[in-house]
Amino acid sequence: MTTATLPSHADIAAGAQLRRDALNAMRRARPLPRLWTNKKDGSPGLELMGSAEDSITGAFPFKRNQFGTSGTLTIRLDHYLAKWLISIPDDPEAKKNVVITVDHYGGKVRWSGLLKYFKAVKKNGLWYLEVTFIDDLQYLQFLLGAPNPVLPISIFQFPRVLPIFGPAKWAISMMILLNLIRIEGNLWNLPDDPFAVGSWNGLFDWSSWQVLIKAKAIDLDDSSVWTLLATRMNRMDQVIQNALDDAQLTMRYRRILTVDGEVSDVPGVPEVANGALVLEVVDTSGYYSPDGVATGGGIVGGFARTVQGFASGFVEDVQTIAGDVESWPASYYDDGYIGPGDPTRTWIVLRDSKYSNIETSEWTWGPATAARAIAGGDNPLIDNLAHLTIESIGALIGYFCLGGFSGLGSIVADVVMPFLVGTIFAWVEWQNHTRAHNLGWAHLWEVLAQGAENNAWSLGTIVALRGAFLSTASQASHVMEMGSGGRFLPGLMFMPGDRVGSTFEQATATIRVDLCEEIDLSWDYESDRPHEYRAKIGLAQATMSLAERQARQISFALSVIANIGVHLLS
Repeated sequence: MTTATLPSHADIAAGAQLRRDALNAMRRARPLPRLWTNKKDGSPGLELMGSAEDSITGAFPFKRNQFGTSGTLTIRLDHYLAKWLISIPDDPEAKKNVVITVDHYGGKVRWSGLLKYFKAVKKNGLWYLEVTFIDDLQYLQFLLGAPNPVLPISIFQFPRVLPIFGPAKWAISMMILLNLIRIEGNLWNLPDDPFAVGSWNGLFDWSSWQVLIKAKAIDLDDSSVWTLLATRMNRMDQVIQNALDDAQLTMRYRRILTVDGEVSDVPGVPEVANGALVLEVVDTSGYYSPDGVATGGGIVGGFARTVQGFASGFVEDVQTIAGDVESWPASYYDDGYIGPGDPTRTWIVLRDSKYSNIETSEWTWGPATAARAIAGGDNPLIDNLAHLTIESIGALIGYFCLGGFSGLGSIVADVVMPFLVGTIFAWVEWQNHTRAHNLGWAHLWEVLAQGAENNAWSLGTIVALRGAFLSTASQASHVMEMGSGGRFLPGLMFMPGDRVGSTFEQATATIRVDLCEEIDLSWDYESDRPHEYRAKIGLAQATMSLAERQARQISFALSVIANIGVHLLS
């Protein structure tokens, strides 16, 4: 029989100090900006041009589901990288695109993007080169969703609209993958270099692709809500934006630097070119997890977990309090655990006090507005039935009463129908009785659900009604900005899309859980300001006007309708 020897208090203290020193070392390590260029022979992969650890200033924000965020780097004009950048426009042999990667925490955090422009500026008698980059999520702004990605665009595209229905995480990934196959696989298109023999097998060999999408099969651990995506040559970021927001998913990206010993974790693609960009839709919010998600709680009682669902009709959301079993993920007990946390059991709580590193804080709450929503304005099916009925009755009357004049029905239908179109079963009215009861006797009445004006009896109407109630729902948020000098390390322990708890002790003793919306990494060595992170938790939706909040819900629906130009019947 063996007995375990428990560590002494001195051993525990020594281990804690080692851990503290390791985190402090990671915190103090400077970010590593590196510039890369494409190979001159056009083959896949990036070549390192140099690092700019001696840069003057830098600002590189991570924003949740914001496609095309700019980052800036300032270096001396006599820096060798500045001289190289300035030479690019006049060098006929140079590849014009420049890629930047900014690594921190030993590469655990990486910002990357493409060169937008650079400019030389003179400050205090010294010349600097300010270089602006756009993060790699901009690739989705320059990827169009074809109606049928497997058919040649210039010859035949059927159907008019590409619909994908399924769990949001899978559907978004599939929409991107189909169009990546169209672009990177050279399906019906010549490769960028037709004389490069290896470029013709891109459809089957993904190792040469510059962009990949990481996803799992539809039946594996995907608890995200189901969604319907539709595109008719729309920008990919517009196609997926509402689905990301509605399911509280986050699009993340990372370039794989094989020269640093990194390997691909994309299923089925064990080898990739150096600098290949990997996109991934992640569900770090867990909002629709069947186990429930921590949406708030109290300082004394702890977190309350709720399971999200839909009421009958799929228009209203319902929340059910989940039984709080006394179990936590095993990883929470591991030595050296630094996240990310389990969204069902949030592990980070930022306490708003004079001892914390919270710099600015804003608590916002606003009640719901309208208790009823109306959608529609048209019903093509009923209009066609009415037209057929009038035409048939008119034809019968003309045949029997006007000596066989059967054309009377068409004449009457053409005269009457303009006055009947959009009047019969053309509107849908939905009363939110729970909201009306909670608001009380004095409450606002109704709103028009935008985005379903074409057909009152379609799936689009359900989406529009949900959008109307979401845009007029009660909103509460705790928006704060924090530095990186406290207990928790933004970027390392949580990223945009992760759930973070917070308290606002001046107003309430409750814990509010919000998504991290933004993390900014910046430095200004010229002003003796070392690198730091600023995190923004929560989104102040309550301060938005009705028009702004509805625009967030229906922008994609309107763009699809405008581009398709047809009625979308269920």
